[in-house]
Amino acid sequence: MKRKIRWALTPIFLLALMVANVKAQTYTINVNITNQPENPVLIGWIIGDDFHKIDSIKAFNGTIRFEFSPDDHPGVYRLIFGKTGYARVMNEEPQKLDFIFNKENIELRTDFKAPLEALNVVRSEENKLYFDFMQRKREYEKALLIMEKQLDQLWNRKDTAGAIKMADEFNQLQMEWDLRVVQTIQQNSETFASKLIAMEREALKDGFLSPDERKETLKKEFFSPLDFNDEELIYSSAYTDKIFEYLLMFNQTDFTRDQRIDAYENAVDIIMSETQENGKVHKFIVDYLIHGFDVLEMPEVIDHIRKQN
Repeated sequence: MKRKIRWALTPIFLLALMVANVKAQTYTINVNITNQPENPVLIGWIIGDDFHKIDSIKAFNGTIRFEFSPDDHPGVYRLIFGKTGYARVMNEEPQKLDFIFNKENIELRTDFKAPLEALNVVRSEENKLYFDFMQRKREYEKALLIMEKQLDQLWNRKDTAGAIKMADEFNQLQMEWDLRVVQTIQQNSETFASKLIAMEREALKDGFLSPDERKETLKKEFFSPLDFNDEELIYSSAYTDKIFEYLLMFNQTDFTRDQRIDAYENAVDIIMSETQENGKVHKFIVDYLIHGFDVLEMPEVIDHIRKQN
C-alpha cells in the first residue's frame, strides 16, 4: 500500500517541480556595443521621466549580458552607456538606449556613438515590432510635414483648387496611417509594444483649416484617440511624453508670465479631465504635473492642480 501511495504522489511532485521551474524562469539581454568605452553600462527601468538603476555591467569584448529577475515587470528599460568626450565637456546627457522587456530573451547590437541609429534587434519580437514601427512613423511624419508646408503655401497663394486637392491628400494620408496603426495594435494586442504604439496615435489635423485653426482643433481633439487607463504604461515614458507634448501647445514665446500661467492652467484642466478614468494612472499624471511645474517655479499652477484634484 505504501509503495502505491508513493508512486501515486510522484506525478504530483513532478508537476510541482515544473510549476516552480516556470515561476523561476529568467530571461537575459545580450548587447554588443561597438566603440564602448571602459566605463560600466548602467541598466534600469523607466517610470515616467525617472530612471531606476538595477545594476551596472562591465562590457567584455564589447558585449554586456544581464539576467532579469523573475520579479522584473514588463515595461521600458534603459541602458546608459556613458558620456562622449563632447558630452563631458559640455555637460550633456550620456549615450543611452531604451528598450522593451516583456518576458523574453533579447539580443541587440548597437554603437556607442549612435545607439538608436545603429540599433539592430537580433532577437526580440517586442523590440523588432516597436522599433520597426517607430522607423515607419518617422518616415510618415517627415512626409506629412512636407505636405503640410506645401498645403499652407497653396492656401497663402490663394490657389484654391490646388489647396483643396492637397488638403484631401493630406487628410487621406493621416487617415490611412491611423488605420495602419490600429491594425498593428490589434494584430499584436498581447504585446507591451502594442501599448506603446497605441499612445503614438494622433488626432486628425484638418487640411481645410488654417494653421491656427488646426492648432486650436488639435488642442480640443488631442486626447480623443488615446487611452490613459493602462497601469502597465506607468513603467515607460508614454504617458509623460504625451502630457509634455500637449503642454507645449499651450506655450508661446511671446507670452508674459501671467499669460503662460493662464494657458497652463487651461491645459491642466483638460489633462486632468481626460485622464481620470484610472485612479492609479491619474495620480501618476498629477504627481508628474506637480513636479514639472515645481521645476518651472510656477506655484500658481500647482495650487490650481491641487484645487482641481
